[in-house]
Amino acid sequence: MGDPLQTVAAFERALALEPANWSLYLDLADVRAEQGDFASAVRLAEQGMRYEPGEPSLRAAGAAYRARLTGSAADLRELVELAPELPNDSYRNLLIDHACAGPALPAELVAAARRFQTRRGSASP
Repeated sequence: MGDPLQTVAAFERALALEPANWSLYLDLADVRAEQGDFASAVRLAEQGMRYEPGEPSLRAAGAAYRARLTGSAADLRELVELAPELPNDSYRNLLIDHACAGPALPAELVAAARRFQTRRGSASP
């Protein structure tokens, strides 16, 4: 991704040109999450949801970042429900990793989420 500050600046410029582009909000949310700024990631995912509320990747990212930030079992449960809809295995795995690192999440729910992670090229729900 290169320099994170330049990446953020580029996405922010793109959003200024295309403020209704939900995908840009998701991309910027992902960058913020990688920087450890889950509050910004949640806010950005929610902004993207205004333009494409049914998009599974956007909904899953929002749920994952909220679970990481707040330890919300409901948000981790939402991610588990959305996991089968995510076509990109590595992105699904990354979201699950972020979410499962949330504070005080129920162990059985974390285990349920982890079952959706790809192991050696195949998903195991």
